[in-house]
Amino acid sequence: MGQGVWAWLVEGHYLWLAGPAVLAGLVRGFSGFGAAMIFVPLAGMLEAPTVAVPLLFLVDSLATLHITLGAFRRCTWAEVLPLLLGATLTVPLGVALLVSADPLIMRWAISLTILAAVLALAAGWRLRRRLPFLGTAAVGAVAGVTGGAASLSGPPLVLFWLGGQSDAAQVRANIYAIFGLLGLVTGLTLWLNGLLTLAVLRQALILLPAYVLAILAGARLFPHASEGFYRKVALGLCGLAALGALPLWEELT
Repeated sequence: MGQGVWAWLVEGHYLWLAGPAVLAGLVRGFSGFGAAMIFVPLAGMLEAPTVAVPLLFLVDSLATLHITLGAFRRCTWAEVLPLLLGATLTVPLGVALLVSADPLIMRWAISLTILAAVLALAAGWRLRRRLPFLGTAAVGAVAGVTGGAASLSGPPLVLFWLGGQSDAAQVRANIYAIFGLLGLVTGLTLWLNGLLTLAVLRQALILLPAYVLAILAGARLFPHASEGFYRKVALGLCGLAALGALPLWEELT
């Protein structure tokens, strides 16, 4: 396993990260999004974003592969493809910010982005009509930047789909489909920037069992939830995670 991973376990890093990983897996399995909203800010209290982001990428990609393949048969390709195009063009810009930006600034940006998305959805914001191709691609471009910088592709995409006419099942399928496709781009970009290291892979394999079990539990809960419950649980958990991860609390202690 190596001395680095052993020290990671002994020093309590695993226990600190396993809690957010389980919560993130439950939300991801249930709603199709939200894992990065929970894991990256909380893990960022212990690990640098350059570790937390690729760590979640590896764990999530392995744990959700079976759900993603099924989502490809149910997603709305007329929306997924322009979103994918826009995001693909801007993921490298987001990763460049991840590598060069100050970690404290990144945490502020991550938390405030999540809170803005939660507040907009909770306020009942809706699209009145379907966006044209270029408008949809622009939403994807925003998601590419936030995804590459902080593994936060979710907020722009969730705003787009929950702000439209899709029901919870369709939103969930669309999210899994586009995340699966964006994962190929994000993974390649992280690798080219030297962030997918052997040490991160070892950590991901240790966290994987707990994350997989949480994903399966969340997926089993989804069919029993109403539309209202789906929205309230996902938004509530994401909002609490964002508030808890604000650097403001450290400044007050």
